[in-house]
Amino acid sequence: MPAAQDLREQLARQKITLGVCHGCFDILHSGHVHHLTQAAGHTDRLLVSVTAARRINKGPNRPVFDDEARLTVLAALEVVDYVLLNDDDTAVPLIRALRPDYYFKGADYANMRDPRVVEEVDAVSAVGGSFVLTDDAVFDSSTRAAGLLLDSGR
Repeated sequence: MPAAQDLREQLARQKITLGVCHGCFDILHSGHVHHLTQAAGHTDRLLVSVTAARRINKGPNRPVFDDEARLTVLAALEVVDYVLLNDDDTAVPLIRALRPDYYFKGADYANMRDPRVVEEVDAVSAVGGSFVLTDDAVFDSSTRAAGLLLDSGR
């Protein structure tokens, strides 16, 4: 993460805002693209942190795509400026290290039932950043989509 911290310091010196999105991003779908596009519209630069496959616990055969594949697809999106693989259980260490101006989650996290997200929100607040919910047009999650694909034998 030292390279990411160097990048953050450079952006801060130039008064360029940094926003962070974090997640599995396994089966990228239009809901993800909508979320990332909205996030990018709130910040000068968008960094997407991808949970390492070994940290994902969403059931058998998950993630469907390996780390490199998920990073490659996200990096190809025009609205994403930077991608990095996060080998921590949550985005908290990343948030503490990068001190982003914004931390984005989709509207499906509005109920704050996931304790990991609560910790992430607390961390971004502690570093002086803002937590922003995008208005995610609600699409099937990639977890549900993966289940449907696996159940259908695809």
